[in-house]
Amino acid sequence: MAEQVLIFARSLPFHHLGGMEVVAWDLAVQLQVTGFDVKVITTDFDAETVPSEHYPEIIKIKNIPKAQYSPGWWTETEKLIAGWDHKENVSAVISISAGAFSTLKYKPGFPNAKFIMQAHGTSVGELLSKLKTRQIKKVLSSVKNVMGFYSDAKHYRHFDRIVAVGDAVSKDLTSFPTNMICESNKVVKIENGIDEHLFSDATTNKDVLREQLNIAPESLVFLSASRLHEQKGVDKNIELFSQVKNSRPNSKLLICGDGPYEPQLRKKVNDLGMERDVIFMGAKTRAQLANLMQCADIFLFLTKRVEGLPLNVLEAMSAGLPLIISEHLTFSAGPKIFKCNPNDIPTNKVQSFIDDVTRLQRESYIPVKNTLSYSVGEYISLFKRSSK
Repeated sequence: MAEQVLIFARSLPFHHLGGMEVVAWDLAVQLQVTGFDVKVITTDFDAETVPSEHYPEIIKIKNIPKAQYSPGWWTETEKLIAGWDHKENVSAVISISAGAFSTLKYKPGFPNAKFIMQAHGTSVGELLSKLKTRQIKKVLSSVKNVMGFYSDAKHYRHFDRIVAVGDAVSKDLTSFPTNMICESNKVVKIENGIDEHLFSDATTNKDVLREQLNIAPESLVFLSASRLHEQKGVDKNIELFSQVKNSRPNSKLLICGDGPYEPQLRKKVNDLGMERDVIFMGAKTRAQLANLMQCADIFLFLTKRVEGLPLNVLEAMSAGLPLIISEHLTFSAGPKIFKCNPNDIPTNKVQSFIDDVTRLQRESYIPVKNTLSYSVGEYISLFKRSSK
């Protein structure tokens, strides 16, 4: 009987395509491929999953709110873990954020399991981020984060390891005041891992894709991929593109994603007279996005908020795309990475960067530590070495 891994996640990419959901599902699939018997416990969803021998079993908890924590989630996950068969065969219980908090009281009944939390942020970090916006709605909602801190205080100490998905999360977990409720020696950093085979630097479909999109082979193609939310800075991507287009009239911008800010973005494009040059592609699956990256030349992400290691940027690096990104991101500038203030874009320097990178050979430059194979290997080593 294969060793089991139980993953508790309130939402997956089948609910909506967020970074936390993608990381959780990729980890589950790769652990299954590696030989573990993986069970993913989540809320119900309407999307149909394509059957695959590589997919782990998904256990849906029905008749409770979808993709969110609720009294029903805590009650039903507790019932499920209490009645789990062959507890001795479970190697790990992984909590995606707070997903497995209600299972911790049953930890003594799983003699061989390591209880691991995958942390994508902290209550204090989210609180400070909201306060910095100075937006009344966000400031008022920060009360939830204060309550979250007290919930974290009750649960963090019961985990064997707490995995920080990046430097920012690791720093928050080991700094005041979170370090008062989280033992620093339990914190380990395993950065987000990108499927380097899916997001490869191949360009075999480039010409076909451009023909389908009615884009000339010699055009300079920019790509933006994120939720269409005001804080994601897609409006800044559009502004930068409009400046570049003055000297490169044959340029195109592909915008992937959906969200509440789409009407304002479309209006901005219309006001700038660029309806024929900016193509709204809608939400894309990761496979579709990986394919689209083959026909792009440069990736844009001028987010207005501080972010750690966003998946869209790592995916672009894996695909070999040069980046023009916000100074709010933690990546270091380099030959293929240009950083700037979204509110003060240095047009001349951007133009020089574009001139330079368009002469470079297309090849992946994602750090090994950010590949999925490396990330999963680190998790497996945690199963083996985490102390009880």
